[in-house]
Amino acid sequence: MAKTTNYYEVLGVPREASQAEIRNAYRNLAKELHPDHPGGSATEFSRLQEANAVLSDPDRRREHDESLDLAHAADQLAGLNFDFDQPEDELSSRRRARESAGPSLGERLKGRFGRKEGSENGGGFGRDTGRRTRGRYDVTEARWYEPHRFDPEPVTLKSGATSFVGAFLAFIVAGQVGIWASGQGAGVLEFLTVLNPFMFLVYTLVGLVAGYLAFRTAGWAGLALVFVAALVVGGQGEPPSLLRFLTVGIVTLLVVIWLGNRRDAAGR
Repeated sequence: MAKTTNYYEVLGVPREASQAEIRNAYRNLAKELHPDHPGGSATEFSRLQEANAVLSDPDRRREHDESLDLAHAADQLAGLNFDFDQPEDELSSRRRARESAGPSLGERLKGRFGRKEGSENGGGFGRDTGRRTRGRYDVTEARWYEPHRFDPEPVTLKSGATSFVGAFLAFIVAGQVGIWASGQGAGVLEFLTVLNPFMFLVYTLVGLVAGYLAFRTAGWAGLALVFVAALVVGGQGEPPSLLRFLTVGIVTLLVVIWLGNRRDAAGR
């Protein structure tokens, strides 16, 4: 039987590691093993990526755990010589080795389906923790109204560009609507003048939504890029209140994140 690669050993984490521990271990090792880094290795980096991809997916992680259990059981059977005269202390040693390897495949399957049934009855969803159960694994699910619990990947060129360009275009559209709402060059869009008294709300909402989407995509770096886009568009001074209320929307998001973190800290 081919040896099964233990992805937990590749990442240097225990089998009961949480998703956060797996993610942190991957990020730390990726910096060291990246081919562009001195001492890095393309082979080791590829294996590290594969380990992270498997252990980050609850279904693939469950299959990997079952493969490890089967491989462990096969190794144990291969090591048995069926000598019934072997000393009692050797049997005790093997029993302890089995116990230290974790629960058996049958126990794991029983725990999996038992927890699944509990999840269907409402036990798998944490009202306060924002977690749900998939088999034997807890998966963090930040609700849309809990931005402080979002855990975006580190910003990349793609996610950063998407955050900035998306916010830039949204701010240009909002500003142009504001100009038309003030009656300047409205033409056939003169009906938009009814929005003029409410444009401060529109600007605030656009800033809030743009910041929310960027923070969910690229974290704090994405939110900073949204603010830069607001400075670029609103800094032109037209319409006059655009920059002010875009900033109010972004600051509102920061306050929501701060209050959420404070509430979670108080609940621990």
